[in-house]
Amino acid sequence: MVVSSCGNEPKQNGNGNDVVVLPNHEVIYELFVRQFSPQGNFAGVTKEIPRLKELGVDILWLMPIHPIGEVNRKGTKGSPYSVKDYKAINPDFGTAADFKELIKTAHEAKMKIIIDWVANHTSWDNVWTTTNRDYYKLVGGNFVPPMPEWEDVIQLNYDNPNMRAAMIDAMKYWVTEFDIDGFRCDYTYGVPADFWRDAIQEVNKVKKLFWLSEGDDPNRSQYFDADYTWHFAGKLNEFGKNKNVAGLKNACLELFNDPNYANMSRMVYITNHDFSAWEQGTEFDRFGANVFAMTVLFFTVYDMPLLYNGQEYGINQPLALFNVDIIKWGGVNAKMKPLVKKMIDLKHSQPALENGKNRGSLTFFNTDKNSSVMVYARAKGDNQVLVMLNFTDQPVEFSFTGTAPTGEFSDWLSKSTNKTEFSLNKKIMIGANGYQVWVK
Repeated sequence: MVVSSCGNEPKQNGNGNDVVVLPNHEVIYELFVRQFSPQGNFAGVTKEIPRLKELGVDILWLMPIHPIGEVNRKGTKGSPYSVKDYKAINPDFGTAADFKELIKTAHEAKMKIIIDWVANHTSWDNVWTTTNRDYYKLVGGNFVPPMPEWEDVIQLNYDNPNMRAAMIDAMKYWVTEFDIDGFRCDYTYGVPADFWRDAIQEVNKVKKLFWLSEGDDPNRSQYFDADYTWHFAGKLNEFGKNKNVAGLKNACLELFNDPNYANMSRMVYITNHDFSAWEQGTEFDRFGANVFAMTVLFFTVYDMPLLYNGQEYGINQPLALFNVDIIKWGGVNAKMKPLVKKMIDLKHSQPALENGKNRGSLTFFNTDKNSSVMVYARAKGDNQVLVMLNFTDQPVEFSFTGTAPTGEFSDWLSKSTNKTEFSLNKKIMIGANGYQVWVK
């Protein structure tokens, strides 16, 4: 058994600026091994760990690493969410030794590694289909997909306690044999809540893990460390179409003030593998020139920000799920790369941006340009992060109305040592599709 600890103690983020990562200020990075490097394997990921450490990644989430089913496969390589064997590694990715080397390298960089876990369904040719047919939902003695459009997978039967035990045993395997640090649990809606309760309790006895739910159902999410902000992500996509600033503000307040999540963390994002592959296109497709302002927003308005592989470089490339589609790393966006780095440093260092039950407050300020400019502050104790976003393609000059932020602020993005104070009479200029971040 190999079990280590990768805790929440403060640590250096490795960027050369001696930024201390505060507890509960994590940034998560979703990585598709097949597409991430020209090699398309674990070694290609291991090679990039120093760069990801320099960037400031805290939790590295690997999309499913298991062998992919061949029966009813989609595309040339199949969906990684069609699992053929829960205790095996996709041979395209390398060997068990390669995976252990990746985990060792990540741990040396003070990063956690979590793996995607598909508990609702398996491939049609999963090893269980021949050894334990009763592990599956059967209709007329036949396997059935969870839904018609998921024809490459078949539904498991959670009424079978032996299947539940086998699933938990398989999850423990990756902790005891490989020392992973957690699971991103796919489609948690499809699996009974009491399974998640029991599985998390049992596996955590081996090692306290980080558990991320792909869902936003409080009945299930209460057992996890964090879940998805699916509803909020949908609202962001609506904003990309209608540019309704008042609607965006309301969506942020609804997210922040949801009583179901007063005591747990959530993950905020503007892209992921689902959005990129087919649902909405890339973040550039959905937000256009506002993609930079939206990047500032998702790093500051709520809890744990997610980066999808390539997003940190502003690579405007949708990635296929079922075929080889390697990231074109040469297309680095000169504006996005430094912005993401500065936003990660901000997230790591400002108490006001803590995740979870001790998160700082959120306050919006009114301006005389409310239809085009959004201004809000996250605050905790004496610390305050003030964000100003212009969602129009023209420069805007605005003033605060009603109340203005108080105290002396520094410009985070320019790193100027000059201090600025705001008042109701002060005119503020913000560029087209612009953004400003101030820290007190």
